[in-house]
Amino acid sequence: MEKDIQNRVRSWLRDDEGAFKEIFTYYYPLLYRYNLRYLRNETLSEDLTMEVLTKIWEKKAAIVDPGTFENYLFTAARNRLINHWQRRIDGLLSLDVIRPEEGGAPGVEPVFIQDVLLSKELESVYRKSLSDLPEKRRIIFQMHRNEQLSYKEIAGQLNISPKTVENQISAALKQLRVAMLQYLTSIIL
Repeated sequence: MEKDIQNRVRSWLRDDEGAFKEIFTYYYPLLYRYNLRYLRNETLSEDLTMEVLTKIWEKKAAIVDPGTFENYLFTAARNRLINHWQRRIDGLLSLDVIRPEEGGAPGVEPVFIQDVLLSKELESVYRKSLSDLPEKRRIIFQMHRNEQLSYKEIAGQLNISPKTVENQISAALKQLRVAMLQYLTSIIL
């Protein structure tokens, strides 16, 4: 079957658009299971699988070797998963999504509600990364998140400029994002 699918890819690349139906039929279940393994959500896995196959259709000109098509396809799927997790991390780090015990809005559920285990793991990575921040940066970040103080209020209390507060919070968020994305990337690869 693998040789047959390579022939179908070759045909599709030579503008036999009907061949893509067979390519789609062959790869959809493989990509779906790959996505489901990391997302643990059927609907989201279906959506990401369709997005990857749609992108492949649109980027057909970038595919030059039918022998590497499968690698190209799964690399696209992996990159799409990483992008998905990056957006989730950004959501997790937004003020509105942090759990109340971390200083977020009361009653707001965590972003990763579909996967409690992963949510707890990410929470652990978040807490560790937070404790790894330089002391001044961590204090500023926690004053903003936990006490919900404005940049100006923090600056006044710590006798620093509001721009310094902004820079420290931005640096803290970047550090937290990187740590969480590294963790998620490690479980995908």
